[in-house]
Amino acid sequence: MKNLLLFLNLFLFNFCVSAQYLNKDFNDLSLTSGGWSTQIIIDTTNWFVDSFGGDDFVKATNYSNGQNIPSNTWLISPAVDLSSATQPMLSFETIMKWPGPALVLHISTDYDGTSNPTSQGTWTDITSLAIWDVDNTTWGNWTPSGDVDLSSYISSSTYIAYEYLGSANSGSTWEIDNILITEGSAPPPPPPGVDTLSIYDIQFTTNTNGMSNYDGSQVYTGGIVTALRDDSSFYLASGSGAWSGIYVYSQDYLLSEGDSVVMDAEVAEFYDLTELKNISNLQVISSGNMPVINNCNTAAANSEEFEGCLVKVTNATCNNDNPGFGEWIINDGSGDVSVDDLIYAHTATLNTSYNVTGVTTFSYGAYKLLPRSASDVSEFVSVKEQTNYGFTFYPNPINDNLLNISVLEPVSISIFDYSGKLVGNQLLNKGLNSVQLSNLNSGLYFIKCKSEIYWLSKI
Repeated sequence: MKNLLLFLNLFLFNFCVSAQYLNKDFNDLSLTSGGWSTQIIIDTTNWFVDSFGGDDFVKATNYSNGQNIPSNTWLISPAVDLSSATQPMLSFETIMKWPGPALVLHISTDYDGTSNPTSQGTWTDITSLAIWDVDNTTWGNWTPSGDVDLSSYISSSTYIAYEYLGSANSGSTWEIDNILITEGSAPPPPPPGVDTLSIYDIQFTTNTNGMSNYDGSQVYTGGIVTALRDDSSFYLASGSGAWSGIYVYSQDYLLSEGDSVVMDAEVAEFYDLTELKNISNLQVISSGNMPVINNCNTAAANSEEFEGCLVKVTNATCNNDNPGFGEWIINDGSGDVSVDDLIYAHTATLNTSYNVTGVTTFSYGAYKLLPRSASDVSEFVSVKEQTNYGFTFYPNPINDNLLNISVLEPVSISIFDYSGKLVGNQLLNKGLNSVQLSNLNSGLYFIKCKSEIYWLSKI
């Protein structure tokens, strides 16, 4: 069982707390000392070392001579030897200002250290595991990333990279400092006779009634807290995708979202909701972690597979604003799902489309989404963008495979993914064109038309 072995490797081995694998504070005013490097993918914008108030840091911006320049540049670490590590943790600090794309944090264990990272090496996006500065109105204070767990990427040659993106329309200025990879703290081993299981192991089932195969068993497990209820019970997630979340019934612990915890618990079924109860020996391993949000449609959110998971549905229309009990119903075309007020209450408007983030629970015979705060509910806005070249494209985001593009003259476009990799190009005729995007996965892309770049989202 891969999940079981991974969990064991993650939590049960002893290690030295003082180990340090990477330290870059830029106090030597050198961008490349220690084996660091940069890769310019688009234009000539690059990272550089800057200083302010006696502090030295690395910086990236696409603003030059009074305008934003389309850009994509990577700041790449040297090969980090984590072969002796058991729970390596990455931490850093960020400051940003001005609206624009977020930084992207990547990790690879097969990069060659010199090639274009968009075409060589397998890079995993771990941006969501870190905390980032989000206030683009002021320089503010440095924002700690929290501990980013790199246990799944242990190798003798592990690379991390920060990818900066900017368009002709926007671009933030980003600063990074105090990049560290150190050994984390080890949780205690499970008590004798208690099975060590991942949340996936506990939740996955082929039973038509959704009952866990471990109902009634004592287990040792852990994950990241994704949501809290008023009674101190909470939701826990480990990894991403189906079967990765679970409800924890407890009134004994005061936790925060983002806490990474391990515990002894009993698996139980409560009116067909799989839960953990009788919690003991709970320990907080780290705090400030960013839980993974699973993007899915409303049908998936209304399913056993995503019970207990933190999910997000997009462009879902409210077709019933008051079925009772503080609920409202949304549908993105795949099927209904109820939104419940158990954690946060939102007054919905009939026939309005929403983006909703929340944990999936099961009660009174139905699955329901539980938003955690006001920031988890927003109205969906379809964007129709007009450029100086008469280049118009819609809808944005797109939720099917056709993008409509209108131009005043024949022109060629190129489509890049979020990493800067070219994924398509097409010659457009004057007037309205339909561009087929069935080959693209859900995510963020940008379209280059002449000298301008425009952002596109596919859901």
